[in-house]
Amino acid sequence: MNLPFELSLALRYLRPKRTFVSVITLISIIGVTLGVAVLIIVMSVMSGFDLLLRERLLNFNYHIKVFAESRVMNDYSEVRDKLLENEAVQGVAPFVIGPVLIETQPNEGLPQIDTPFIRGVDIELEQTVSSLVSSNSVVQGEMDLSGGLLVGSEIRSRLNLKIGDYLAVHSARSFHRIRESQETGGETVLLPDDYEVRGVIDVDFFEYNSKFMLTSLENAQDLYDLGDAVHGLGVRLKDASLAEATRQQLLKVLPTGLVVRTWEDENSYLLEALVVERNVMFYLLFFVMIVAAFGITSSQITFVVQRTPEIGTLKALGANGGQIMRIFLFQSLLVAILGLLFGFGFGLLALEFRNEFLILMRDITGLEIFPASIYGFQALPAEIVISDLVKIGVGSFFICILAGLLPAWNASRLRPVEAFRHE
Repeated sequence: MNLPFELSLALRYLRPKRTFVSVITLISIIGVTLGVAVLIIVMSVMSGFDLLLRERLLNFNYHIKVFAESRVMNDYSEVRDKLLENEAVQGVAPFVIGPVLIETQPNEGLPQIDTPFIRGVDIELEQTVSSLVSSNSVVQGEMDLSGGLLVGSEIRSRLNLKIGDYLAVHSARSFHRIRESQETGGETVLLPDDYEVRGVIDVDFFEYNSKFMLTSLENAQDLYDLGDAVHGLGVRLKDASLAEATRQQLLKVLPTGLVVRTWEDENSYLLEALVVERNVMFYLLFFVMIVAAFGITSSQITFVVQRTPEIGTLKALGANGGQIMRIFLFQSLLVAILGLLFGFGFGLLALEFRNEFLILMRDITGLEIFPASIYGFQALPAEIVISDLVKIGVGSFFICILAGLLPAWNASRLRPVEAFRHE
């Protein structure tokens, strides 16, 4: 196979030699490799965070939440029937949710205090709207909410709880009654409600495991002195992407005084932060790629200076400026291709063994690089997005070619007389 003489010369010039230029060229390839690999790793991890977070939010949050402006919904059964009439709605369940103060009751030592959220649910109905009360989420004990609690695994660890332990739960009702007593001049003793720890839930999401407890709807209604009322209704849709469109439909048919919010509304700050963070990381790392491309410019400039006599010989033999320019552009092209191939290979390999690497670094340094308490995930997620790979590949390729354009253009403008003088 006969190659164009420009490409043949470019390949011959790139053959490894123990010269300063060869070292610079090797450094250029390594720079492109590392730049591409880091871009792939970071963007895939960011995409993994985004995807997994959305899955968590959709699994354990309601797609749509309906509640009264007064935050107390009395006639919720009628509203529930109205919601179920919508074709996009898969299930509807009542809920009571709010903060509580809990106190352990150890046989020895001082009690521990925590302030989680308690969520009161109807188990049968809740199973139609979220995965929070599925059998897979209960890792200890049993799914029994009557007179008891299911606590998050992180709460269990933090308070050193065991199945069968009792927690004293101070609710808003208790503090409200104390305030009323003070206003009337009476004396009231703060008596908490005692609840048995019936089970432990682990939903593989640190935010829930560390902040939430579950109880029955009736228990929660009693804690908040709601009677038969609830705080709101949770709605699950057949397609979560239709949340905003369904919200607009529901606003037209529901009674006035009700607020309808989608899961995106409830978590807008988090979703927007992820998008901004992902975009910022992409552009910052692309600047790193640009810096790496300067290595190509440096190596090509040095190479042109070193090959100036040969350029003069080629021009004297009849080579035109375009042919000389293509020789050096082909060199930049080959460096770009090698850097991209090695970068994609290294990046994808690193993604495959990312968690093993983090475990190794933790064992060596004793530091948790991605602590679950901050990022909310037990393992580092990653999602390879083809469009991101295409952007990284095409963008990096053109940056490398542009980096070699100026040296190639300067080489094409050399005149034979000036080139021979350089010898």
